[in-house]
Amino acid sequence: MVSWFSFSRRRWAARIIGVTAGLVFLANVSPWSAYGAAAGTPVSLKQVPAPVPSNLGSVVKDQNACVQLGKAFFWDVQAASDGLTSCGTCHFAAGADGRIVNTLHPGANKLFEKGAPNSTLRTSLFPFHLLSNPNDRLSAVVSDSDDIVGSQGVLTKNFVAIVLGQAAETGTDVPNPIFNVGGVNTRQVTNRNTPTMINGVYLNRIFWDGRGQNLFNGVNPNGALDPAAKILVDDGAGLTPQSILIDHSALASQAVGVPGNTTVFTWKGRKFSDMGRKLLNLKPLGAQTVHPADSVLGTLADTATGKGLTSTYTSMISATFLPRYWNSAATTADGHSLMEANFSLFWGLALQCYESTLISNDSPFDRFADGNKAALTTAQQAGLGVFTGKGHCSACHSGAEFTAESVGNLAASGLISRMQMGDGKLAVYDVGFYNIGVRPTAEDLGIGAKNTLGLPMSLSRLAQSGANVGTVLSPPISPTERVAVDGAFKVPSLRNVELTGPYFHNGGQATLAQVLDFYSRGGDFHEANIANLDPNIVNLGLSAGEKANVVAFLNSLTDDRVRFSKAPFDHPSLNVPNGPVLPAVGKDGGAATNSFASHMLP
Repeated sequence: MVSWFSFSRRRWAARIIGVTAGLVFLANVSPWSAYGAAAGTPVSLKQVPAPVPSNLGSVVKDQNACVQLGKAFFWDVQAASDGLTSCGTCHFAAGADGRIVNTLHPGANKLFEKGAPNSTLRTSLFPFHLLSNPNDRLSAVVSDSDDIVGSQGVLTKNFVAIVLGQAAETGTDVPNPIFNVGGVNTRQVTNRNTPTMINGVYLNRIFWDGRGQNLFNGVNPNGALDPAAKILVDDGAGLTPQSILIDHSALASQAVGVPGNTTVFTWKGRKFSDMGRKLLNLKPLGAQTVHPADSVLGTLADTATGKGLTSTYTSMISATFLPRYWNSAATTADGHSLMEANFSLFWGLALQCYESTLISNDSPFDRFADGNKAALTTAQQAGLGVFTGKGHCSACHSGAEFTAESVGNLAASGLISRMQMGDGKLAVYDVGFYNIGVRPTAEDLGIGAKNTLGLPMSLSRLAQSGANVGTVLSPPISPTERVAVDGAFKVPSLRNVELTGPYFHNGGQATLAQVLDFYSRGGDFHEANIANLDPNIVNLGLSAGEKANVVAFLNSLTDDRVRFSKAPFDHPSLNVPNGPVLPAVGKDGGAATNSFASHMLP
């Protein structure tokens, strides 16, 4: 079984065979029965090796330099078109986005119901599907909204040009009919909640809909699905297009999907190479402070000026990647250097190198799993019992990674499978992606939708069309067989979940207590979504005590290194738009990150 797929076209056959031979799964996860009190010792994430790309060395020559470059890229606000937004802007709170101002998207109906652009969230607005009896999904609906708590990005503009030596690009304003106050544009907001990227190295595909593929093609999130995606090399004969596929690189595939996003990061019309040219002419992190004790960048911190690094992006890229990808006197047809033209390759792999170090495996649960039985309280141990038993939580939040979408779990289960859906009828589905009745299926198809190439994001549907997705069912999937993937979303890891609210793909639950109410009553749109519904979404009838114990257990999954931004989770300073001003912290960390709900007024 392999972690990727491609179309079975003749022109791709030789390439498919060559790449498949090099793919290896490195993570093995004990079955979830090991987590039961009577079934043996639980497994800590310390016992699960992180997947490592087998062919990264064909591009990267220095892993440590790659991590340094990736951390600089991740936190540098100069990268976005406005010169004020970084990856870290949407991932500053335990890898997620904890802002409460200007974070509403109006949802499928395009009508704001929980506020307005630039409004402030309050605890009384949650949950977004409010029932008269939170234990009974069929009780009277007090209020319902398809609004989404997302992440705010940039103002709506068309790109004009970069100005060398300047972080902010020139652009022309474009009136936004949704994100404005009195005709004045506000920052746009994404149509899904931002999940944490911590422990993302364990995931097979990334984004809620899985469009960030395990294989990285150096250009975009589509992996092997896009045969036109090519980078450039110069082996002495000028610039030559070349296809690459780096395995176990969903983080890189996700990373290159952001700079082209006109909601989150860029003004319409800007190319990756434009961003590259801009950054290559700017001091890395030039608008921010880097702590001299930063676990990765400390030795490069410019303590003389108090801003940025003493190195340049040109030298950092040269130190990280093999020369054939950046060293050339030739230029592209549009006048970009090889280093600028391949900036998507450098951006994706460098961010992956850095994010792969962000592994939180020292929570109280991990210490308990490693043999310290005093690491969990009595309530937390009781919650673990409900989690793996009556609550059915571990059916989806499985393994030490706490997600069925991990590389290790999929190595054992396969990428697609058959099961009886909520209606009791058999169907094929993508393992690790489930419809749990958060919102009506038609509002957001999730993995049931198509990607930017017009192809299904669901591996089940690709397999049904004749594609080799790496898992062959027995009997094989037929062209007319039922596939149930609409409204299904990737199972997020529950590690550090105490700090990563609001919850679900729509951000419609503010607290873990609300999440437990949701699962206990069998979801919110159980009956409406029954054809695609996960069969474990049933009326659990959890008592108040059982719910409280599960919440206590979930809190035991918080790694205090994440809570206090200790290495490897330390970071440069960051001024978050409509959010906090974070000081630079070194390896010993700083102030605590608190829960999403704790920031809101009633």
